[in-house]
Amino acid sequence: MLRSGLLAAWSSAWVAGTVGIDQAIDAISRGDAPHRVAGLFYDAAPLQDGLLGLRRAGEPVRLLLPVPGDVRGVPGPAAFRDAALEAGEAVHGAGVGLVPEVTDYFPSSAPSTVVWQAFAVEPAPADPIDVADAQYELTTAIRETASALLAADVAGGVAESTAGLPAARRASENLDLPPGFPPRALAMLAQAERMHAVLELALADPAGGAIDRMGMAARTSALRPLVTAVRRARLAGYNALARS
Repeated sequence: MLRSGLLAAWSSAWVAGTVGIDQAIDAISRGDAPHRVAGLFYDAAPLQDGLLGLRRAGEPVRLLLPVPGDVRGVPGPAAFRDAALEAGEAVHGAGVGLVPEVTDYFPSSAPSTVVWQAFAVEPAPADPIDVADAQYELTTAIRETASALLAADVAGGVAESTAGLPAARRASENLDLPPGFPPRALAMLAQAERMHAVLELALADPAGGAIDRMGMAARTSALRPLVTAVRRARLAGYNALARS
């Protein structure tokens, strides 16, 4: 579950006035203990307080998915960038950035606790990728990755990893987005979430179908463009309301 994606989509819908704050909070924190916000002027405050802070300027809330070497759209200061990079996800809007700190209690059945660390952030240009471009990049990457894996004779590991785990193919069933979410963005997100789940399985086994180091390197190289395309598709999809 990409908590920052849910927060971006539902907060933007609330800022636009299409959903109520209780509906947004329920969707963002589903399955977790009640989310809290800390940092800035927050002291373990309810998530509602954080959403109110994001809404004050009437600006949309944007998802960030930074990775080393690609921090497009991530505002300063450095403390926020570092925290967002470490978490791999964050949101920002109205001069405030939020980074989730998640505590899981596996194998206990206790719900996860989530504290959103708040930062004062600088203005930043929006990442310009839109749904149409992201969909094209994702479709192209899926096709080219499959061809590269076959050419390197290391495609078997991916197929074998996913065949026994139908949950990966059902990843999109967990999508819960606001009413009236753009249909094209919703369809792309469903595809991106399925591919993200498949990639997690594939990357959990570094060898896959490879039989030597050269094969492992070829497999990693073949998967890399798809990893990027999936991340970019998730960004464009969850930020669809922020662009509308």
